Amino acid sequence: MSATFKTPQEASARWISEGKTYKDNLNNWLDIIYIDKKQPETECPEETRKDMAPYVLEQIIAFNEQGKQEELRKLFPPDNDPMNWEGIAACVSQVTILPDNRLVVTVGEWHQEQYMYVINGNDYVMLDDIFMFGKSADKKYFAKAYPDKITITEGWDGPVIKTLAPPKSYGEKYAAVKDGLADLSLADFGIHHLVVFPSGQRVAMASAKGIFILDESGSTFIETEEKEVEDEGYTFRHDYPHIDVSPDEKYIAAGSQSSSHLLFEEKNGAWEIVATVESRSSYPNLAKFNYKVKEAGEENDGPQVLLSSCHFQGSASLSLPIKNLTPDFSASGYDGDDTLNYVDTRKWVFSAANYGWGYGLGCNDGYIWFKGIYGWQYGYLHVGGTVMDIDISEDRKTMAVASYSGQVIIYSCDGLLFGDSLFRNDTNRDSKRPDDFSITNTAYKDMKRYLFFRGEHPKVW
Repeated sequence: MSATFKTPQEASARWISEGKTYKDNLNNWLDIIYIDKKQPETECPEETRKDMAPYVLEQIIAFNEQGKQEELRKLFPPDNDPMNWEGIAACVSQVTILPDNRLVVTVGEWHQEQYMYVINGNDYVMLDDIFMFGKSADKKYFAKAYPDKITITEGWDGPVIKTLAPPKSYGEKYAAVKDGLADLSLADFGIHHLVVFPSGQRVAMASAKGIFILDESGSTFIETEEKEVEDEGYTFRHDYPHIDVSPDEKYIAAGSQSSSHLLFEEKNGAWEIVATVESRSSYPNLAKFNYKVKEAGEENDGPQVLLSSCHFQGSASLSLPIKNLTPDFSASGYDGDDTLNYVDTRKWVFSAANYGWGYGLGCNDGYIWFKGIYGWQYGYLHVGGTVMDIDISEDRKTMAVASYSGQVIIYSCDGLLFGDSLFRNDTNRDSKRPDDFSITNTAYKDMKRYLFFRGEHPKVW
């Protein structure tokens, strides 16, 4: 039964009091597991405010209509645990932080209608025609996807330096295939990833219709799965297509559900496979280069490429150190090859952020798990809803997270570190937690949330 209150202030008192008590108890309970490495003797604390969800949702809408977003946040500090967003939220699939702290956001998944916003504080602009974006590793260049073209701009607001046409064919090998590719709008390709090459001259695109490299001369099909094409009406379909480009533009990493993890290098104008890694789990679904990891004389350190595969609780993430590449390199994540790092052997990863020591893995369990390249777990941050995208500001102090539960959450660790550490551990566990309403052992503090409800413009929490 839904709770009722005479005033928002009355509801606020309960929301804050019970919420803080629950989070204190839960975070302390989790410290026993992740810091003490023991099993708690008590049951996991339970959320007591779920009956408040309908009332708080009403307040979120009302305070936004009145332009009182700051007051809303003070009365009802954001917290996903008591809320039920099912049937309300629109998935947020992309987010990035611009140099001036504006946000670029894509709402909708690859198989849905997608639309975009640029957000500045409490203000937003909905974009015309653009339905998703990509960027170079250093954010010097952005790709903007329109139904009929992809443009590359220098910076988000800068001039268009390239205009690229959609792929028209799968190349000479599949010239006999007449599946209507040339007639498709880009919005019908089912694009999962767009990545701009560091030079700003090309774009890598992973889509349900195929994986391609696009430039002004046309497109190159990157084959991850050999197809048995028996008739011209054959239709290409790729599940979990993914691609990333190395920051030095030397390699691309690509794959799809029925492929291996594949690393390509451009030789004499053609992309050739230079590394094949059999996935640890069933279905490859993500690749991400991390050149923030430096060589320090340790085995398997230095620049890496993260290779994630999925199959529910048997999902896994490996990383391949670039320095380990040899001619015709091959390895097996399943067999425990020592040329690879084993970052995680459980989590279904949808997104990842790079750190000098490893990764923030955005997972389907609603958490970001912070894992070292050798598998050490540094920390966790509960977001709520599958973590679709993560971006970190240039100064490394701000993190933006997009979730399936229709939210973009802005976190800050500026001045909030536990001594010099981003994570709580047995030497600093007496430090005050930076956020009373987050489930985390990190120094990240929830600063602002944007809520995306179906058929509505964003609301601020």
